[in-house]
Amino acid sequence: MNETNSESDFEIDFAGYLEIFLRRIWVVVSVWAAVVIIAALITFNIRPVYQSSSLIVIEKERGGSANVYQGGPTVERSNEDYYQTQYKLLKSETLLKAVYQKLNLAIVEDFAGGPGTLNSAVIIAPVPRSRLVYIRANSHDPRVSADIANAVASVYIDQNLSNQLFISKDVLNALQNNQSMAESRKLFESLPAVVNNILIQQFKKDASNLRAQSAELSSRYMPRHPQLLSINANLQAVEDQIRNETDKIIQSLKIDLSGQLMGNNIRLIDPAAPVPTPIKPRKLFNMLLAFFGGLVLGLFAAMLVEIVDQTLRTQEDVEHKLKLPFLGIVPFTQQSKSKTVYGHMLLAEHSLTSEAVRNLRTMVDFAEVSQKNKSFMITSAIQGEGKSYIGVNLAVAIAQAGEKVLIVDGDLRRSTLHRVFRVSNAGGLSNFLAAGRNVEDLSRLVQPTDVENLSLLTCGPRPPNPAELLNTPRLSAFLSWAGAQYDRIIIDCPPIFPISDALLWGKYVNSVVFVSKFGKTRVPLIKTAIKQLNSSGIKVLGVVVNMSKFGGLTYSYYGSHYYKYNYHYGAEDSEKSESSTRKSPSAKA
Repeated sequence: MNETNSESDFEIDFAGYLEIFLRRIWVVVSVWAAVVIIAALITFNIRPVYQSSSLIVIEKERGGSANVYQGGPTVERSNEDYYQTQYKLLKSETLLKAVYQKLNLAIVEDFAGGPGTLNSAVIIAPVPRSRLVYIRANSHDPRVSADIANAVASVYIDQNLSNQLFISKDVLNALQNNQSMAESRKLFESLPAVVNNILIQQFKKDASNLRAQSAELSSRYMPRHPQLLSINANLQAVEDQIRNETDKIIQSLKIDLSGQLMGNNIRLIDPAAPVPTPIKPRKLFNMLLAFFGGLVLGLFAAMLVEIVDQTLRTQEDVEHKLKLPFLGIVPFTQQSKSKTVYGHMLLAEHSLTSEAVRNLRTMVDFAEVSQKNKSFMITSAIQGEGKSYIGVNLAVAIAQAGEKVLIVDGDLRRSTLHRVFRVSNAGGLSNFLAAGRNVEDLSRLVQPTDVENLSLLTCGPRPPNPAELLNTPRLSAFLSWAGAQYDRIIIDCPPIFPISDALLWGKYVNSVVFVSKFGKTRVPLIKTAIKQLNSSGIKVLGVVVNMSKFGGLTYSYYGSHYYKYNYHYGAEDSEKSESSTRKSPSAKA
């Protein structure tokens, strides 16, 4: 049992949600249409944006000139650090400024704001699990976007080569400075590449030996001695070889340090080309998104309106929000064929409205089972909720059931029933309450109607002091007389707000049928009215939801099936009733 209850608690009422959406269909359609229209206006008026892409490959760096420049440092970097550094360099301020100046983008409308505008236009997109990187550029001009993508790649490749040489630049500058021959020669010979050269070391060793021999012979012979001249000539030849070899090494270093023989680890694979199709706006995608997104937003709006809505629409609203019995729901109808408020009750064919009123009659009978007095009032929270309409049609339905009914226009301020039944209002309830001497005078004030078993007591001339008249003992006398003369008394009372006349009637009639217009009066106001009735000792038999509009799933199902069922059921009852009336004279009486 517990498992069954828990499952039912979590059951989703899809039909209920669908009914809400159908009932709030105009909210859904309005929000959906607004989203689609706004999306269309933005999509088809926005300036198209084009995107071009160049593709480069970034190989892992392998040391560069430090291998040639013997004794220089080498730096090992992890792949992650190295590539993240390169991605940042691709969008560095220095690089973008160089691109901006190279392409003269100051004259382009999209980038007239300066080099900073390139930061949002350039997109670096590494290809996952590879060394490939896309350089993408956005612009309203497809040619400009392609130029930017290519320029970023070109400037980046040049800067990368320059960055590889930054360790050796000081040495290169020193080698190329305009110094004296002696100073240059001293610098050249001090370089590690020269000092550590094996051939130069051998030449220097030979030169050292020759200098030693020359010194020894100089102490024994004259400078012009043939043997001394021969040794000095050999020494000069070795020194020339040292200078020549040193010059070769220096020239090689200059070439290497200048980058002429150095390979670049970054290469351009695919240059960017203008793309004819814009990436923004994506018209089809935007409209599909607006279509479905607007629909979802409309459904949410419908649910929000439903949650915020504090009016009565369904039986569940009455039972859950007011904690009161639900007597029935009466649909909204146009003027009947007979052009009277209750004309549909007199027609041979049964309508949904007439069957709803007859169902209301049954529910009121059930609600009055424990009541000794079969009289009741009909009221509402405010004016315009159709309480007189319900009162008149309910009185006709009860009269058609064979009961002798008196309907009383209890609104001494705004009388309406004399117009409904098309009778005179020259004499009525106000006459008796103001100057009546005997209850028998009431028989002359009560008027018959065109409905069998139904009589009417109009309001009469409008009094200047309605509340005082309703406080006279004559009101109790009238109700006692009417209770003896009729099976059922229905008092069409004023609304609870803004006056309290209905509460004055409640001193003598302690039952009331409360009418609320479909989707109009807010629940807090209705609760306040109900509270006033209860405080006055008046029992609320139940609530009638009037002027409902059958538009939702539940209502359509309920309305059509209710009509079909009750139409045939009523027709059979009518035939049986007519048959029994013809057969039984007492029934006719």
